[in-house]
Formats: sequence, C-alpha cells, structure tokens
Amino acid sequence: MRTTLLCQLARLWILFALASLTISCSSGGDDPDVGSATVAWDTASLSAMAGVAKLRIGDDAQPGLQWSAEITSGDWASFGNYNSYQATSSGQVTTSFSSRLIYVYYLDNTLASERELTVRFTFAGREPQLLTIMQPGRNGSEESGGAISWSWPEIPAKVENENFSYVTHFSPVYDATLGKEVTKRNFSLCFDKTKRASWWVAYPMHSAYLGSSPRPDEPWTYDPEIESSWQANLALGSYRTYALARGHQVANADRNANRTMQLQTFYNSNCTPQNYDLNGGPWMRLESKVRSWRCSDTLYVVTGAYWDPSSTNTTTDKAGNACPVPTHYFKVLARTVNGNVRKAGDRLGDYRADALQTIGFWVENKDVTTEAESWVMSVKEIEAKTGFSFFPTLPAAAKEQKDKAKWF
Repeated sequence: MRTTLLCQLARLWILFALASLTISCSSGGDDPDVGSATVAWDTASLSAMAGVAKLRIGDDAQPGLQWSAEITSGDWASFGNYNSYQATSSGQVTTSFSSRLIYVYYLDNTLASERELTVRFTFAGREPQLLTIMQPGRNGSEESGGAISWSWPEIPAKVENENFSYVTHFSPVYDATLGKEVTKRNFSLCFDKTKRASWWVAYPMHSAYLGSSPRPDEPWTYDPEIESSWQANLALGSYRTYALARGHQVANADRNANRTMQLQTFYNSNCTPQNYDLNGGPWMRLESKVRSWRCSDTLYVVTGAYWDPSSTNTTTDKAGNACPVPTHYFKVLARTVNGNVRKAGDRLGDYRADALQTIGFWVENKDVTTEAESWVMSVKEIEAKTGFSFFPTLPAAAKEQKDKAKWF
C-alpha cells in the first residue's frame, strides 16, 4: 500500500511538472517579447499650432522589449526635431521612465480642415497597431478663437462660474529650433465681469518672450475676446482714486519680444486698481526677480488679484464705471529643480515632488514697506486663501514648498 501511495504521488508530481512547463511555455516566462504590452497617445488631440506629442508605452511592457514605429500618414510630423524629418523610430523598453516616451514633433496646420496623423507601432513578436490622432484646422481650432487649453502647466483648475470668462491670447514667438516666428500662447486669464478685472493671469516665462521692444505709447484698450461693457475703460487714464495705478498682471516687461505680445498686455482685462506705491515699488521688483528666475525648462507663473468678500472698497474708472479694489495680490511659480531636464512635451505632473520647485507670494494691496522675501507662502497656502487650485497636475507635496533660499 505504501508503494501504491508513492506511485500515485509520483504520478501527480509528474502531471504537475508537465502542467507547469506548459504554462511556462505559453506565458513566455522571462521572454520580453511575449506577454501584454500597450502603447497610446498621451493626449486626446493635437494643437492647431506647432508642438510636440508623445506616445507612452504602458507599464505592462517588460524591460528588454523591442519596438518600432513608422509615421504612415502625416508628412508634417516627425520623430526627429522640426528641422530633421524622420518617419521611423525604434528602441527598447528599459526600467527608466524616459524609455517609455516617444516624441513626435508636428507643424502648424494652416488649413481650415482637420488632418490625421497615424503611427504604425509594433512590439517585437506582435501584430502592428495603428495609432491615430487628429490635428484641428486653424479655423476650427479652439486655440485660434481665444480659448484656454486646460492641459497647459500654468493653467489653474477651472471654476464654473457664470461671471467668469476664460481667455487665451496668442502672439508670434520666435522659435529657435525652427529659426522663425510661430504662433504661441502669450497669456491666459480668468476674467470676472463683476470685478471688471481678472482673478488670475497665467503665463509661461521663457527667454523667447523677452527682448528690447520699446514700451508702447498707445493707450489701454478693450480685450477683444471679452464683452467691452464688462471691462473698465482705461484708455481715458488711470482710476479716479489718486493712490491707485493701472497695474498690469502680466507685466509689460515680461512680454517685450515683439510689439504684438506687448500690446496685448495693455488689454483692460490684464489690469487691476493696484496701490500706486506697491505697483511701482516692491511689486515691480518682484516682477524683475521672476524674470531672472526663468530657465530653459520654462518657468510657469500665475499672477492674481484677490477681493476679500468683506471689503467694500471701490473706485471708478474715468468713464464712471465702478471698479472693486482688490485687497491682496499673489504670485505662484513652478519649475523643475535644475531648470534644464524637461523635454518638449513633458508635463510637470510627470515629475516627482523632489524634482520640482514651487513658491508663492501674498501681499496686501497697500503701500507696504516690506519686500517680496517677507511675502513668501506655499502654493498650497495661497490655494486655501483664494479657493483656486494652481498647477493641478503637480504632486501635492510639491505645492507645500516655501523655501525662499532656493529662489533668492
């Protein structure tokens, strides 16, 4: 009986071993060319303007897996840069995050109609898959009509409010890679018709926006994307209260690479009644500091005004329109720590908190005797004060920073 039991156990062991071998062979074991692997576009659609899209290989693709890609429709896109057309690319997945990103550079769509970009993507040992994405036509693009792209790193999370208008202004910007001017965003804003001003103005800070264009001598003008009756009339001069200046939110000096972008900073929507001495003193010095903090990765800035609900302080423009006076101003900034590690198309949210650097500033709208070093707050603290969510893709820990020694 003992012998019979041993024989039965032996037979069971053999069957188990054969089953395990079959499973091992069918699953591929350590063979990186067998098993699941996914790839997808990192965005739902392209911009009508020149830009960079990414294909993202999923975490299910094992290290060592070979891949190849070919652009099968869209000779206006390339795996190389803008000046080097490259229709094919190949590589191998490794354990690094960057090995799972494939960059596709594309040009402006100057046509009225949308167009298709298709990439044939093949993992070794698998059937090819076609990955298609659409680029809108310039006439049909939201971006050509003043609408915000909510994927831009500097744009706060949207707040639904019937009094708010969200607008982006575009202008020519010199692209060193292309060697010519292309249309890019200048700045975006959240305008409140009950305030006749913007709660925030968000913009990228980069050397491409800075130059030596002289300050325009034209008066302030209505923002063409916002109903003029909602705006203050600042072409007649500053506010009637002597101590209040026409305070830019994105400064004229932040956008002096050419006349077009500079004139847009003189839209009434970019102005608030700011204390005269604050505007021309420590606030202006903070603006200069921010320009000096620009980096090759792009510094992202949100400048805002805040109206305390308990305040009744109001002035008028010279046309007699009532203009509520902000009680406070703020700036929040975000960039990578080293300032030179991002590739075009990377999102700030792709990075860990310790690879990012943020800071905030909060100051009363009055003649203060302090400088910006004493106004420092974390982005999280300013979010709590204003009710807005800034840099919404960033890890929460990144928005808790307020180490001024890293900036000043």
